[in-house]
Amino acid sequence: MIPIARPCIGDEEIEEVKKVLRSGMLAQGKKVEEFERSFAEYVGTKYAVAVSNGTAALHVALISMGIGPGDEVIVPSYTFYATASSVILSGAKPVFVDVDLRTGTMDPRDLSSKITDRTKAIIPVHIHGHPADMDSIREAIGSREIYVLEDSAQAHGAMYKGKKVGSLGEAAVFSFYPTKNMTTGEGGIITTDDEYIYNRARAIRDQGQTSKYEHHYVGFNYRMTDINAAIGIVQLRKLEHFNKRRKEIASIYTEELSGIVDTPFIAEWAEPVWHLYPIRVRHRDKAVQMLRERGILARPAYPMPLQKQPVMSKLGDKEYNFLYVLFRDTHYDNVDTPNAEVLTREILYLPIYHCMTDEEVEEVVKNSKEVFSSL
Repeated sequence: MIPIARPCIGDEEIEEVKKVLRSGMLAQGKKVEEFERSFAEYVGTKYAVAVSNGTAALHVALISMGIGPGDEVIVPSYTFYATASSVILSGAKPVFVDVDLRTGTMDPRDLSSKITDRTKAIIPVHIHGHPADMDSIREAIGSREIYVLEDSAQAHGAMYKGKKVGSLGEAAVFSFYPTKNMTTGEGGIITTDDEYIYNRARAIRDQGQTSKYEHHYVGFNYRMTDINAAIGIVQLRKLEHFNKRRKEIASIYTEELSGIVDTPFIAEWAEPVWHLYPIRVRHRDKAVQMLRERGILARPAYPMPLQKQPVMSKLGDKEYNFLYVLFRDTHYDNVDTPNAEVLTREILYLPIYHCMTDEEVEEVVKNSKEVFSSL
């Protein structure tokens, strides 16, 4: 079976982990600091704060921006659940906007209609590794004092108008889950040029400490370990090579499948890095099953727009949300995001990972052509 994704770990990563294990210094330490410096330099920001996972990065970033009860945070309706749940965990209310049908990223036109005097932040998601239209998002904000927090969890190294994502907002977050473009095993990171956000984030990820046993904030244990950072340091050195291979695979898929299915659209201002390779296909679920029967583990997109997730109708219920008092009058029944609806019905992801062999790519192409041509 050819999986949808696969972590790609080499001997160099294993050796660096061994060094950390032998050192006896396993928790957050010098390796985490080295990883933070290297990642900030790579993205092009002054600061980076490593944490335990991508969801923690979103949560810490929002709190560090002062997001809380009474605030609204605008998020796209087509993305992973954590983009919205982190807003809820901060005590703020997510406001859902539709996405561009071609790229799957936040639709700036719908965004304009959703901004209110309670909007405190906007979270554009660089979905599938394709950058959101950041300039149009800024134009929608205008002169309002609203934070832009980039969700770059799927976009390590992606470029927007020649500049790396993660350096385009007041802050950004990345995930290092095993199947991302680079991994630390589990982990996440916040990037920013804002010293205030940086200092707050460093404290909040470590029990709110500004120095040992001196707690100035209510914080969390969201620290990254030196074990994870040791993997990340090596993976970061390989990231450009990883992304080059993903682009090669994506180019082959596009060349071979164009005219058979709707292959991904690339905006003129974007250089995507293909965390996922999304195609739109008729009879999507049947196609997934037929590919699976042939040994190709393609998978469908997110099953529904975020506002239709079951928990969203239960936010005011104590059983489902410990912040229920803040959400008693929150309802998402009438939120309409038609483009997101289409994408959740039609998008299928083909296998793509940077250690994918030529033979595996050929097998995916061959079977995809046969399956899609038969639908």
